[in-house]
Formats: sequence, structure tokens, C-alpha cells
Amino acid sequence: MLQRTNEDQRRDFFYRHVRGESYSEIAYQSGFSKECVRYWCRRQSRGGGVKSHYVRQPAGLLGRFHPLVRYVILKLRLEHPGWGPTPLRLGLQKRASLAPYALPSRAQIGRYLHQFERLRRKKRPKAVIQRPHQPQTVFQRWQIDFKLGIPLKDRTQVNLHTVCDPVAETCIGAMVFPAGQVGQAPKKVVQEQVRQVLRGCFARWGTLPRELQTDGESTLVANRGPNDFPTSLTLWLEGLGIHHLVIRPGRPTDNAEVERMHRTVHNFALKGTRLTDLHQINAALAESIRILTYELPSQAQDCRGRPPIQAHPELTHPTVKFQPEWELACFDLQRVDHFLASRHWERRVGKTGQVDLGGQVYSAGRRHARELVTIRFDPQTRELIFCGRNTETRLWDQEWTRHPIRGCQTADLVGFALPALAPGPQQLPLPIVWPNLQIGVSC
Repeated sequence: MLQRTNEDQRRDFFYRHVRGESYSEIAYQSGFSKECVRYWCRRQSRGGGVKSHYVRQPAGLLGRFHPLVRYVILKLRLEHPGWGPTPLRLGLQKRASLAPYALPSRAQIGRYLHQFERLRRKKRPKAVIQRPHQPQTVFQRWQIDFKLGIPLKDRTQVNLHTVCDPVAETCIGAMVFPAGQVGQAPKKVVQEQVRQVLRGCFARWGTLPRELQTDGESTLVANRGPNDFPTSLTLWLEGLGIHHLVIRPGRPTDNAEVERMHRTVHNFALKGTRLTDLHQINAALAESIRILTYELPSQAQDCRGRPPIQAHPELTHPTVKFQPEWELACFDLQRVDHFLASRHWERRVGKTGQVDLGGQVYSAGRRHARELVTIRFDPQTRELIFCGRNTETRLWDQEWTRHPIRGCQTADLVGFALPALAPGPQQLPLPIVWPNLQIGVSC
């Protein structure tokens, strides 16, 4: 058995070596190895002590558990390649032979298996998200989304509306609206709230985007089917020259930028706030957006640690100049008619001969009850044409009746027919003709 030196022997090695004896002579007379004598002599000559400092060797993964536990884990894993830490630990608990021993946790079992390359879980390849028709320029497309049911200190809830530009990587605007009491389902978003938010963004940046992208919120895009009549929000946007885009069903990553902007705005402006007055909260949101855009360095890819306004100076150059008092001048009902004329809708006539289209009820005739009808829009007369199938040609070209379209006038779509929603006095384009010069407003 290996004999260990004590402290007195180690001091004696050093004293004898100082008096002139060599390491070999001391080792021969004491019966210890030359390396042992040399180690303790050199250690004391450097000012070290004679006490042993044994460093405990790491026990390794599951080293403190009985070897039988490690054996059973590997055995079960090889017998059941699909088992993870949870079923493996359950298997250990059912083994009577392991009853006297402590068992590792699921995390310890997972780390133990991970050290063996054969037993590691294969890493799944990172999914490549391909989103169709991505914007390329600033103000080409805005994204808008809603975060519902944010609680405040007074036990009320608000809905956060956020608009962002995915190319400029900045928040275009944000606003909150009341959503009821905490503990209740938050109120749904309504179209007039969306219009109010967008009008604020139009005025703030002095421009109109070419596209607006939303999710499939039923308030905004009806049921998203090919036969759905467009909502008044979609027609309002078309009248302003803004194309309404809807993300693919079940693909929230199509709106990834505004989803991430929700978190940025919420953490920066709303999280932990003691404000409860909506006017104060919206004022704080406006100031937060100014700081996020003009002052705070952004971690977005293209910003590279700069504020968005420095990374994308084109934000200061509107593509379509706009002011709030120009909205009626910019709204073109012919764009709406052209949009409606490019579509058709199929409906089944009710038992009383009525058809529901876009929330409006039209009569197709009681004699056509329970029949299918195709509805088209005539932009010349602004009438809806109700057509049935021609029994001879088998085409849907047999006209039954016509009705003037309802709810699609300028006042209906812009919302100025409601006094409470009118944004203020509207300036109509009145061109002033000078010699060889014409001044007017164009959008």
C-alpha cells in the first residue's frame, strides 16, 4: 500500500536538503521516492506550507448516483430510442432494484444522455420562412396589428393598435382604446378605431403608403373567403389609393415586424406605467415613438445600432404628400368602383327572395327563392346586377334584376356622415389658374 508522508517528515526533508544533502540521499534513507522529496523541498523553498490540499476530482455526470442507476438509464434508452428524460425517469421509478437508491431528475438524465453522440437528439434544421411579395422601399407597405386586453393600474383594459414600416424598421404610430374591465373578455377592434389610428399616422408622416397589411380580423376582412364583399375599411383604403393586403391564414410570421414592434412599444411605453387616463397614455405613446425613431439606437438588422431616422433618412421624404384636410381631395370614388367591378359574388337567394351582400339586403325576386345568383357591379350606373344561369348557354349571364349599390358613397366610406368621426374642416382642391400656371392639390 502506498505510504503517505506526514507534516514532520516533509519539514525534515527540507531541513536536511538545506544542510547539503541531495534529494537521492534523503529519499534512500527515508524510504520515499525522490520525486516526493523534491516536491516538498521545492514547495517550502518557495514559501509554501506542508499541508496537503487535495482537490476533489469531479464526479462526472451522475457520478454521485449509484452505477446501477446509470446502467439502467442507458439500457432503457437503447431499448426505447424514442424515450426522453420523462419516460426514462418513470422507468427508473418502476425498477424494484433501484428502490434503495436516489434517482436523478429529468434535467440530469437529459444532460447525461447528451454526452453520448449516439443518444443526442438530432437538431432540427432551422425553418426558412419565405414570405411572398416583400416590400422593398420605405412607405411602400405598412403593417397594422392589435394587442388586446392590456391591464392598467385601475383594473381597466386597453387595446393597443400598432403600425410599423417593415423596411424602415420603425414604429409609424401607436394608440390605445378602452377595452373594458380586467377579468372580462377585451372588446373587439372596430373599423372606426383603425381609421382613427391610420389618419393619425398619415398626418404624422405627411404621406400615404401604397399598401396596408393586416391579419384576418373578421372586423377588417369579413370571412376572408373569395365571395366575401369587401369591408368599408378596404373600400376606404382603395379610395385613397392604398391596397389592402391580408396575411396568409395561420401565418402570423407574415406580420412579423409589427408583432415584434408590439413588444418594443409595450415594454418601452406601457409596461409598469401608472397612467390610467387614455389621453395621457396616448400622449406618452407619441413621445415614446419619437424617441424610438429619432433618439434610441435600434438593434434592427439594417439600423446597425443607429436610430431608424439615421439609418433610413428617406423617412423624411414622403412619397405621396398628404395632409388631413386633403382627405376628401385624395379620395377617389372611381378607384372604389374599379375595385368592385373586378369582382363578383355568389349567393343563394333566401326563401323570401332576399340576398345579403356586405351587410345590405337586396331583393332578387321571390320567384328565384333558393336559387344561386351571381352578383356583379356595373361602374357606369353604380348598380349591382343579379344574374342567374342561362338554361341554354349554361352561363351566368341571365340578368334578373338591378339595384343601386348601398353603403358605398363617399360619405359612407370616409365616415364623415357621422359628425363625431369627422376629422375637422376639409379643404377641397380649388385650382387657381394663373397665366401659364395652374396650382392645385394632387394625391
